Amino acid sequence: MKQNVFHIIFMLLLCTASAFAQLDSIQQLPEVMLTDAKLVQFSKGFKLEKLNDSVIERNSSSLTETLRYNSSIYFKENGFGMVSSPSFRGTNAAQTAVIWNGININSVFTGQIDFNTISPLNYNEIAIRSGGGGVQYGSGAVGGSIHLNNSYSFKKIDTTKIGLRYGSFSSLGGNASTTQTWGDHYLNVGVDFISSENDYDYVGKNKTNNHGQFVRFSAKVNEARKLKRGVATWNSEYTYNDRNFSGSLNTNGRDAYKDIATRNLWQLQRKLGVFNTKASVAHLFEQYNYFPDSEKPFSTGGKANTFIGAFQSEILLQKKLRINGKVEYTYVDAEGENVGDNSRKTFAAVVLLNHKLSEKFNYGINLRQEFLNDFDNPLLFSADAKYSFSKNYILRLNGSKNYRIPTFNDLYWYAGGNFELKPETSYQIELGQEFSVGKLKADVAAYYISSKDLIKWIPGNGGLWQPENINKTRNYGVEVTLDYSLKFSKTQSLSINGNYSYTKAEDLEKEKQLIYVPFHKAAGSMKYNLKNFSAYIQGLFNGEAYTTTDNSEIVDSYAVLNFGAQYTLPFNPNITFGGRLKNVFNVYYENVAYRPMPSRNFEIFLNLNI
Repeated sequence: MKQNVFHIIFMLLLCTASAFAQLDSIQQLPEVMLTDAKLVQFSKGFKLEKLNDSVIERNSSSLTETLRYNSSIYFKENGFGMVSSPSFRGTNAAQTAVIWNGININSVFTGQIDFNTISPLNYNEIAIRSGGGGVQYGSGAVGGSIHLNNSYSFKKIDTTKIGLRYGSFSSLGGNASTTQTWGDHYLNVGVDFISSENDYDYVGKNKTNNHGQFVRFSAKVNEARKLKRGVATWNSEYTYNDRNFSGSLNTNGRDAYKDIATRNLWQLQRKLGVFNTKASVAHLFEQYNYFPDSEKPFSTGGKANTFIGAFQSEILLQKKLRINGKVEYTYVDAEGENVGDNSRKTFAAVVLLNHKLSEKFNYGINLRQEFLNDFDNPLLFSADAKYSFSKNYILRLNGSKNYRIPTFNDLYWYAGGNFELKPETSYQIELGQEFSVGKLKADVAAYYISSKDLIKWIPGNGGLWQPENINKTRNYGVEVTLDYSLKFSKTQSLSINGNYSYTKAEDLEKEKQLIYVPFHKAAGSMKYNLKNFSAYIQGLFNGEAYTTTDNSEIVDSYAVLNFGAQYTLPFNPNITFGGRLKNVFNVYYENVAYRPMPSRNFEIFLNLNI
């Protein structure tokens, strides 16, 4: 917690630094360009949802909160702000890839991302891509992938935004960002900070969360420079987290965890004849320290460096056939008290194809082959198609083969790692429909996933836990997304959106539902706008979920309601203030057994545009 003062000072410096940026006459381009353009160009037959800024700001404390209320993904969270892992279409946390500007950033130690360590602010786009993405994004993209993207433009931009938040449990947060363009340059810098005593009451239990303090700081820099025949870009991100881990209903928390992550990506895009080429170099760093007793200095930890080099070339033939070829080399070097000193090399070759056969029909075929990483690497493939019967009805279909390689913890953990593990493999198919009737827009998707050689840690001789390839699973379900909007006048409107998912995820050997996969999940919101005032109601329902493999224990179903409102000053539209009331009815609920979530709480905020 000692770095709080430094982080606050850094934010204040950013808020004033934008005054010194130089602006000059610039050449305007017709569009805003995403760093990861493949996400849109080669996902035509996949379900792709994008979250807008207003949706993210409602649930901005962490990426967990953003996605919990605005997607069908279920999260296991060991208390508010603690370790958080997703279940996407019933798959486990390591089968959900987090993609930062086109790069898979899942941990090399655990194979997953703790979603409470990521701020959803200061990204240009947060997107959810459902279904297998192993061809494009490699190991882990089985149930789906979460995309954190930044964009750039050389249009004239001069904006600075500042946000301040204060809430229950001594929670304090702030964010600031500035975007400037001058000449052939684009620059975006953003910081985000949140800290909390997190000492909420356990509703109806006469107990308090006494060891849940946390702080998170993140800083992002995105830069682009236009060249004669191309563009050079740099994306950089730094995150720092310091958390005391909460206890449970039956235990007092004592341990703590600190982690640092840095990500840097340099790209050079050039047009060579009819080919658009992109060369990229990336460096990812992660470091963690675990403290068994937060009051003592002793800790265990690890750190890893990942280096990625890639080259891709793309051609568009007759504005209908887009072909992208890519080669990528990845080198990972990691060390830790519990995993030793190990490295991994991977070379991958990828071919992506999308063909717009007509104005109504679009299909894609994608292939990936990996080498050098000491495993039997299957040929990965995916195919997708999209057909527009009319402007009101679209049918899409996709199928894929995906995989996940064992993590460093799976292989090298000192008290049970298994060198003989094989990669997990899965086959997935999805049928989706998009239709609209008047102001109503809907998306209905049905999917099926079959997986084998799943890696599972089980107790062995002497009670020692060890990972083995044992499980076969089958996941299937239905997802429904609805959007409805009404505009009563130029200054008055109403919007409603919601999603529902039914998920069946079976361990075929035990014929039981997988743990922490609820059969039913629903979320939605209703927002009303009147001139400078807006208010919303937001709801979440999670059905009961099993917590043991024999399905003998559960976490109960629950429903939570949030309310929020904001007002923009009519004489100064650059100032907006408001508040949020979360868990309005003070419901007791758990996402993980015996780990209560917060009681009723509030947050007030002030946003400034300079």
